[in-house]
Amino acid sequence: MTDRSTPPAIRLTDSIPFIRPQSHLLDNGLTVCFLEGGSEDIMKIELVFLSGSYHQNDPLVAFATTKLLGAGTVKMSQEQISEMLDYHGASLQLNPQKDIVSVGIHLLGKHLRPLLGLLQEILLQPLFPAEELQTFLKNQQQIHIINQKKVQHLAMTIFNELIYGEAHPYGYRVKTEDFEGMERESLLQFHRNWFRPANAFCIVSGHLPANTGKLLESCLGSGSWGASEVASPPVYPLISPGSRKVFLEVPGSLQSAIRIGKQLFNRTHPAYHRLKIANAMLGGYFGSRLMQNIRQDKGFTYGIGSNLVSLLRNGYFFISTQVGTGVRQAATNEIYKELHGLRTRPASHSELDTLRNYLSANFLRSFDGPFAQSERLKERLVFGLDFAHDEAYIKELLSVTPEQLMEVAGNYLHEDGMMEVVVGK
Repeated sequence: MTDRSTPPAIRLTDSIPFIRPQSHLLDNGLTVCFLEGGSEDIMKIELVFLSGSYHQNDPLVAFATTKLLGAGTVKMSQEQISEMLDYHGASLQLNPQKDIVSVGIHLLGKHLRPLLGLLQEILLQPLFPAEELQTFLKNQQQIHIINQKKVQHLAMTIFNELIYGEAHPYGYRVKTEDFEGMERESLLQFHRNWFRPANAFCIVSGHLPANTGKLLESCLGSGSWGASEVASPPVYPLISPGSRKVFLEVPGSLQSAIRIGKQLFNRTHPAYHRLKIANAMLGGYFGSRLMQNIRQDKGFTYGIGSNLVSLLRNGYFFISTQVGTGVRQAATNEIYKELHGLRTRPASHSELDTLRNYLSANFLRSFDGPFAQSERLKERLVFGLDFAHDEAYIKELLSVTPEQLMEVAGNYLHEDGMMEVVVGK
């Protein structure tokens, strides 16, 4: 008879269920990685271009270029594109970021041929209609104006500007006037410069039809993508790290947004894995020290968290929360108290076990199925990493000690080196 009063033993994973990608180079130089998996007739095709906002000459050009790829092509209107996607039960994802732009489509494998033709149209012959551009910019300008009244959004943009500087694409704060005067030619030029096979890779994941490779070659490997050479990305100097405090009063605010952090490094740094674990203990999950103190014990906020953000050319750490205006200073003091404790108060056996269990399960979940694995593969390709990088994280998670976590926190997360932004009252 099973004794249900005793929970089963927890076994942490020491291996990762990788789907090993099969890579192929198309005739035009585009690298395609195939991740075969799943039993349902569902697949995803995603092209990733190293062409985010870091590469633009004017504000919002990368954002507008990406979002308007589906607004019409030389042969198809926006309505026709939408109707074709709906008819075939497909969805198009257009995602501009700071370092990359991704263009993806989820579809049923039986509709691969017509939808690959549509993807080819969108990628190679976008029209960027002037009327659609102006409507898009007006709508985005209204969203921007509304966001300028949100304390959390203001804290985020001010913080980024503080750690990178206004002249750097990572730190530039979009202005209301940036949505005015953008010309269609700017989008066409950005597309010509950066949407190139030599500047991209493609990941095809899911349950793949037998003719997937041939169809990809005929649609994405042929046709004119313009010049094969890609322009060199601009170079922006990083400002020296330091410590500053900024307070922006927003009259009438019921809450204050707090953001504390600093410029650091990305996932290629040797200390990244250990620092990621220390960050999780501080504020990376519901059982973290920040949540236990500031939410559960003090009741200052509904939620608080910390994170490491990896950008291609740098990275940063931040703590973020919103609290009532009456407890703003008390909450800020407690945040610094927990930063101090991260390097002076070792994790107990129970705390570290709980952390390992959570991070191990969460890490394995990120490999659950071909679509999730395609996201992990995308990270590795963008940052030039291999499978050993993920394997090293598991080894670090299983072996790290409380003393090592305190040491890495002392090296990189000392409270005296933080930038602080508070927006509200």
